[in-house]
Amino acid sequence: MLRTVLLTAHIAGGSVALLALAPVLVSAKGEGLHVRAGRAYVYGMAVALASAYPLAVLLPSPFLGGVALFSTYLVGSGWRWMRRDADATATWGVRGAVAMLVAAAGMVAVGSWQLVGGDGLGVALLVFAGIGGTLALEDLRVLRGERPDRRRRMALHLGRMLGGAIATVTAVLVVNVTTDPVWLAWIAPTVVGSPMIAWWTTKVLRPAGIARA
Repeated sequence: MLRTVLLTAHIAGGSVALLALAPVLVSAKGEGLHVRAGRAYVYGMAVALASAYPLAVLLPSPFLGGVALFSTYLVGSGWRWMRRDADATATWGVRGAVAMLVAAAGMVAVGSWQLVGGDGLGVALLVFAGIGGTLALEDLRVLRGERPDRRRRMALHLGRMLGGAIATVTAVLVVNVTTDPVWLAWIAPTVVGSPMIAWWTTKVLRPAGIARA
């Protein structure tokens, strides 16, 4: 019964987040529709992720737990970068980045163990660990310097939130599509979505003539 309730909450939250993606992506950034849809996306992801952790224990699925950690960091970091009181949450940002680095190390260990055991999903776990660790290092580097201006924070916000969106699409794809090899469904959205993140980042920074660090 508990597993059914958690799974229902997980699917419902993920569905809300997925439905909110389109208006988030196409609306003018920082304006009413974008903000409202963005909140719906964050709330949906919060429900999906909160239910993912106990599900990872009950199934059991270390992979689900690792992906949940990865997604939690992306959404949390993206939300923090656009808060007006971001300076006041800098300590929280540093702690979150360090936690992501620790989680990435664990994901590398589990992913490597899965590969040795013949489980192809280890490939996807290693990819997520690499992305999460890289973004955590970037957050730490930015947090150690002067407070970034609004355009830079917007670029960081978009990159993290789009990363969370990729994780959402990945979950839907894995549940509904069978691929051979099995890890292809896990990394295909990342392969397609990463250029989008790079494009959005460049677009946001270019008007101010800021070169991406």
